[in-house]
Amino acid sequence: MDNYLNYWEEYYQNHRDPGHESPFARFILPFLREGATIYELGCGNGRDSIFFEKFGLHITAFDQCENEIEYLNDKYSSDRLAFEVGDFTQLGNRVNSDFIYSRFTLHSVNRKQEKSTLDWAFDNLNTNGLFFIEIRSTKDELFGEGDKVGNNEFITDHYRRFVIYDEFVRRIEEAGFNVIYKIESKGLAKYKNEDPVVIRVIAQKTL
Repeated sequence: MDNYLNYWEEYYQNHRDPGHESPFARFILPFLREGATIYELGCGNGRDSIFFEKFGLHITAFDQCENEIEYLNDKYSSDRLAFEVGDFTQLGNRVNSDFIYSRFTLHSVNRKQEKSTLDWAFDNLNTNGLFFIEIRSTKDELFGEGDKVGNNEFITDHYRRFVIYDEFVRRIEEAGFNVIYKIESKGLAKYKNEDPVVIRVIAQKTL
């Protein structure tokens, strides 16, 4: 992920303002509750965290793009919403949260980093806390585009790693989670003319 930080810095320089929340953010809203805490892993231009804040959640949103984080804190931070520069695969111990949210971020890192993120999420969730994940599937039409650099890993202008549905769900369970919802489908993350096949998972820490 670090190798492509310049790509994302430039991308968010040109897409600075949040715009509308994602369909995934709207989907998980019924699982959230006012006054709860949530970490967002890789917030980009902050659109989903800003959306969650409207419903009374306390959010810390992480991203490596320093210029974008500075902009978001200047314009959108509040007593319930803070943006922090950080690599979500190396956040260290934090105060446990009620929820953790990862949309289109785990496919931007390799398997080793994925594992460290799943383990971190388990360790930093409260008991019965929920981990929300949306990630690209190997059934996505973009699969295979660019230069192959590893197992289901490709580089175009940036890195993407596509995941196999059953294997990904199993890795989440191996991290200690109970998977309470899972789906692999088109129609979940439409954007302009794009309709990727994505995987959605809601995992619960029950121990």
